[in-house]
Amino acid sequence: MALCNDYGRWNRAIVQWATRGVPHGTPVYLSVDEEVLAGLGLGTVEDFCQAVRSQVVVGDRVQLSALQNHGSPEPAGVAFLALMVLAANDMMRDDKLDAKDFFTHFRKRLGVSGDNRPIGMKEERLWQEWNRWLEERGWIATAKPGEGSRKYVNYPISQALLRKADVQRLCRVFYERKWTTARSETKLLVDLASEENLNRHLAELLDDRQRHEVLGAEILAVHQEWLDAGCPEPKRFSRAFQPPTRLIAGLYRTEDRWGNPEFYLYPKTPRHWAVGEVTVENLGSLRSERAGWFCPVGAPLSARDVTTGRSWPIRGHAYLRELQLLAQDFWVLVPDPENAESGALATWGAPQLGSHFTLLFREALWPDLQRLQEESLLQWSGERQRAFAEKSDWWEIQECQVLAPVWDGLFLQHPELKEALQPRDRLHIALGGGLRVPQGQGWLEGHLPKVTVYGFQPTVAVTLTEVRTGSIYLPEDHRSTNQPWDLPADLPPGTYQIQVRGGTAHQERFLKILSWGDLSLASLE
Repeated sequence: MALCNDYGRWNRAIVQWATRGVPHGTPVYLSVDEEVLAGLGLGTVEDFCQAVRSQVVVGDRVQLSALQNHGSPEPAGVAFLALMVLAANDMMRDDKLDAKDFFTHFRKRLGVSGDNRPIGMKEERLWQEWNRWLEERGWIATAKPGEGSRKYVNYPISQALLRKADVQRLCRVFYERKWTTARSETKLLVDLASEENLNRHLAELLDDRQRHEVLGAEILAVHQEWLDAGCPEPKRFSRAFQPPTRLIAGLYRTEDRWGNPEFYLYPKTPRHWAVGEVTVENLGSLRSERAGWFCPVGAPLSARDVTTGRSWPIRGHAYLRELQLLAQDFWVLVPDPENAESGALATWGAPQLGSHFTLLFREALWPDLQRLQEESLLQWSGERQRAFAEKSDWWEIQECQVLAPVWDGLFLQHPELKEALQPRDRLHIALGGGLRVPQGQGWLEGHLPKVTVYGFQPTVAVTLTEVRTGSIYLPEDHRSTNQPWDLPADLPPGTYQIQVRGGTAHQERFLKILSWGDLSLASLE
C-alpha cells in the first residue's frame, strides 16, 4: 500500500514542524496538539485524522506495513505517531495519566470502535525509526517505552508537553503572581518549581530535569504570548498557533587581540517557524549560521547592555517585531557542540557532563559560587577576572567543570544558578577529533572521532552496534570513564549506535560514518 497524497503532505509538514529551528545536539519532541495541526495550513484536525485513517485502517484493523522502511527522505510513520500523541493529550486533558484510557481516545481519533489495543498495532518500530532518524541528524530523540503494561503507550505520553489545561494554569500563575515583565527560561523554571497550585502533569514535567531545555523554551513562549496579549486574566487568554513576535538573543564570546573577552549578540531562531529574511535596526540583516541560530551580530556589548537588557526593532517582517536581550545575573558559555575543538564559547545550552565552560556572572553570585567550590560541586581554573573593560560588577571564571551529580540538599541565594549548572544526566557520550562533516552529518571514513564517556562511576559497559545490519562491534566492552578511547579503525560507512551502562544509568548516541563518495551528497543536502 503506497502513501496517499494527503497523508504524505501531513507527514512531511509535521516532520518539518518538529525539527525546524531546533539546534543539533538538543532534544526533539513530537508534541502535537490540535492547535499545531490547525496551524500547519493543510486543513482541520479532522482532515488530519481522516488522512491517517485512510492510510492505516483496514476494516477494524490497523495496517502499518506501508509506513515502515518506505524510502522517503523522512520517516513515513510520523503522522501516525502524531495522532497517537494527539490521543495522549486527549487522555491527559482531565489531568489523568492512566494508560488504560489511552486506547479509548486513540480509537476515537482513528475512527475505530472499541476501547482496547487495535488489532495490527506494531507501532514500536515506527517510534524506533523516528528516534534513529533524529539521532542520525544530530538531534536527541526523546520517545521512550515504559514498563509493563505501559511499555507502548509511554512512547506518545513521553512526547506530550504543554496542553490547553497546562497553558491556562501557567497563565493563572503569571496573572496572580504579577509576572508582567520579561523573564528568562531559567527564572521561569525555578519560580514555577516552588508553586504549590500546579496540576500533576505540570509538576511532573518540572520534576523531570531532562525535559527542562525544551520545557523552558515552551513556557517562555507562553509567557511572551501572555505579555503580548496585555497580561489578561486566564479566562480571557486563548493560545492559538501564532508566530512569535520577538527573537531572543544569547551571547557569543570571543577575545580581542590583547586577550580581553568580548560578548556579542547571538540571536536564536524560533523553534518550529521559518522566519525568512530578518532585518534589525542598527544591526542589519541576520544570516543563518546553523540550525537554531543566526550569526553573531553588532558591536561588542557593554556591561550596561548585559545588566539592564536591551531590545532592537525588527523592520518589515511578517510577524517579528523586535530582537531582545533579556537581563540576567549570569550566562553559561559552553563549547561549540558541533566543533568543541574550535575554542568558541556561546550560550548553546546547558553544560554537558564532563565539559569545561565559562561562567559570566555578577558580583552578587560570587558567594554562591564559592560555596559550590567549597562543597566540591564545581571547580574552575585560576582566579575570577573582570569581564568588561569599563567598571562594572561583572566577572567571569573559566574552565569550569561540575564535579558531582547530587545537589539535592543544596540551597543557594540564587536558585537559578543551581538550575543552570546541576547535571541533567549521570552519563554523557562525547565525540571529539577526527574529520567531521558539517551540520551534524557525521564523520568521514578513516578519520573517526575518539569517544569519551563522562560519568561519576569508574567504568561503564559499552556496546557498539551497526544499526542497519545489527552487527555488534563492541559487545559489552568495559571502558574507563572520563578518558578518551579509539573506535575500531576499520569501521565501514554506516550508522552506529553507541550504548553505555553504568549502574542504573544508561545513555546512547548515534554515530554516522560517511565515505568520501557520500561527502558531496551530504554537502549538497
